[in-house]
Amino acid sequence: MLQYHHFDTLDSTNAYLQRLQSEADIRDWVVSADEQTAGKGMGNNGWESEVGKNLTFSLAVDTGFLPAERQFLLSEAVPLGIIEVLDLILSKGYEGIDTLDPSSMSYRPTLGGSVSMDDKSRYDMPSKLCIKWPNDIYYENRKLAGILINSTIKANMMDVSIIGIGLNVNQMQFKDWPTHPISLKMITGKDYDLPPLMEQIAAHIIKKMELLKSNPTAIEQAYLKRMFRYQTWANYEVDGKVLRLFMSGIDAFGRLQLVDEQQMLHCYEIKQIKFLI
Repeated sequence: MLQYHHFDTLDSTNAYLQRLQSEADIRDWVVSADEQTAGKGMGNNGWESEVGKNLTFSLAVDTGFLPAERQFLLSEAVPLGIIEVLDLILSKGYEGIDTLDPSSMSYRPTLGGSVSMDDKSRYDMPSKLCIKWPNDIYYENRKLAGILINSTIKANMMDVSIIGIGLNVNQMQFKDWPTHPISLKMITGKDYDLPPLMEQIAAHIIKKMELLKSNPTAIEQAYLKRMFRYQTWANYEVDGKVLRLFMSGIDAFGRLQLVDEQQMLHCYEIKQIKFLI
């Protein structure tokens, strides 16, 4: 059972849970705030959010089942849970979002790893939503949501992961960021009630965590299907140079795999390559 805690203002919902972790069992806590005074993106990136207009929250989950060397699977499962909700909103509208059943939308592969036609229809559906490696959610070429995961590790296994989520919902104007931010309202022209949307996203992330326990291959396959620029040529910046590369996938450690025009395979960590959009 998820426990929800809301604040008017916090420095950062991830930082709040990290401070609390030494004093309490934070697993299944969801902490949200109308305003984050020190909200963080990945690395040293900031996060712009107009007060009360967007979703800024963190979810703490038990990841003790996951080997530390496979922690990138979290960066695959979490955006899939979010996209599952956003797909319905953008394809069918917002009505009834508070009554959506996560179990009716879960990815259930058949025995032996094959995929039923019903599963295919869910993940091959035409959509402008995609996951930009490692875990940003984009609508076409514009950033709709960001994810920041802070985890603790015990021995060679994961322990607790704090999943910070920033989703642009009702904000209509943004600074001129390189990521070209966009919000749900900018896409649909509609206003959205934040609490039920947050609850649905949290519920769908939990469903993806359950699938991750039982069938990580299904998560990996679904992630690739929604991956921005997967199996296409595009321009990237590496060491100050613009290179045209073909995205072939990711390796077991979550590094981006790209092939150059001489058919040489390269693997990149997050800060080693820049997408040119």
